[in-house]
Amino acid sequence: MEPAEETTEGTQPEAKGLRAQVESLSKENRELKAEKRDGIISGLGLEVTKGLGLSLVEQFDKGDIALGDIASTATDKYGHVVPDAAPPAHPQAQAITEGTERLEAVAQTAGSVANPTADDLLAKAEAEGDYQTTMAIKSQQVASMFDS
Repeated sequence: MEPAEETTEGTQPEAKGLRAQVESLSKENRELKAEKRDGIISGLGLEVTKGLGLSLVEQFDKGDIALGDIASTATDKYGHVVPDAAPPAHPQAQAITEGTERLEAVAQTAGSVANPTADDLLAKAEAEGDYQTTMAIKSQQVASMFDS
């Protein structure tokens, strides 16, 4: 008889633990369903705190309508028309688009930068009176004439 008492005592704490676990999971399930319900109602352009949105929340909580039937109930039973709204733009995508547009505008106004030729450098050095650079460029030109 003693072994029977041990198993009874051993299962009681487990049952209490299971009951608490079931209650916790049930609460979490209700919260997730409520979040999904609110998302569906908000997606219809309704507020969950007033008007048709509140009515749909109450009907869902009573069990009159299922989660998948919220949108069809709003349109069929109540004649709600979902407003056409452009999807909200992602903030980073908007910043990237603006940056790209600015970059393209700058690219259109900017010309290509050409590397100065030896003649350009020589003219600049002579205009500035830089005789050392002038002589170095002329000596390079003379050396290149002999190399070819």
